[in-house]
This record gives sequence, structure tokens and C-alpha cells, in this order.
Amino acid sequence: MGAKSHIAKWGTSLAVRIPKPIAEQWGVHEGSAIEMVSRGDQVVMRKRTYDLADMLARVTTDNLHPELGTGPAQGNESW
Repeated sequence: MGAKSHIAKWGTSLAVRIPKPIAEQWGVHEGSAIEMVSRGDQVVMRKRTYDLADMLARVTTDNLHPELGTGPAQGNESW
């Protein structure tokens, strides 16, 4: 499916509107994460996917956040 669109200004950036039929077919909505890749005179957009194993492999002792205390149990939590 093809569609025509225009470049618009959004703050200091530029934006392209994705027509509703394409967004629905693609399964994206406001807030969806995408990647954009420049290939010569084309820009390719794709839904961003996450690989848990890859993300966990990037965790190091330098970027690991400490555990945070949330206080004593307030309901039926078991610790």
C-alpha cells in the first residue's frame, strides 16, 4: 500500500504523518517505537523489536541500578 504525505515541522525536528490505513496495517499507534534507516535516497521505517537476551547482555555492574526499598508490606504481599 502506498500513500503520499508531507514533511511538517514538530518543534525543532521534522515529522512525517503516517496515514491511518498504513498505521493500522502496520500495527503502530501514538507512542510506538520505530527505527529509521537511511538507504541512499530512501528512508526505511520499521517497528522496533526488543530481544531480551540482547538487552540482558548489555547489563554490567557499572550500569546496574541498586535495589530500592519500598518499605514494609502494606497489604497481602509476602516478602
